Amino acid sequence: MSWLGHIQWRDKLQRGYSGLMDLPTLLSFSLFAFVAAFTPGPNNVMLAASGANFGFRASLPHILGVFSGFTILVVAAGFGLASLFTALPALYDILKIISILFLLYLAWKIARAGRAETRHDNQPLRFWQAAMFQLVNPKGITVIISSVTAYTSSAANLASEVLAIFIVLALVTIGSTCTWTLFGILIGQFLKTETRLRLFNILMASLLLVSLLPVLLG
Repeated sequence: MSWLGHIQWRDKLQRGYSGLMDLPTLLSFSLFAFVAAFTPGPNNVMLAASGANFGFRASLPHILGVFSGFTILVVAAGFGLASLFTALPALYDILKIISILFLLYLAWKIARAGRAETRHDNQPLRFWQAAMFQLVNPKGITVIISSVTAYTSSAANLASEVLAIFIVLALVTIGSTCTWTLFGILIGQFLKTETRLRLFNILMASLLLVSLLPVLLG
């Protein structure tokens, strides 16, 4: 290979990798994503309550719905949703109101939930319900918009950087959803009486309402 050909090959190789997220940024974003995914929020609180009341297998549609809805939203945000909310702040405000009303309804459902074998009208969130909830989940939308706006550098690198964000968020999301559901199951082992279970559900409903405070005060 000639000297000129070597230079052209090196430049082409550098251009091919220039769009990748650099390691310090990737590590910083991974830490941000881990903290955001595992701290209490609407999804995690509802999954803990579902695990305690229905068990892991019955909660799988809920887990998969959260994972699918959230990761699809990551891709949508990476390729225009964040810009859409910036251009139309009223749309974000409308979604915020819808999410508050929906979370109030879910908090009421959790508070009055009973053990699965004693309340046949009670059931965990379905796949499509959990997936659609991600569209109005205030914590999820905030995390995704923050990720896309803070950890992407330019339009030229957008595809590769959104891919990195997608992979990291997908991994931490599946980890956090399973962990919180298992946490609910573990707690459920101590909820042998209806009174204890009712108190736990009221506590989970209260935490769900507390998770709304940043949205209400923001």
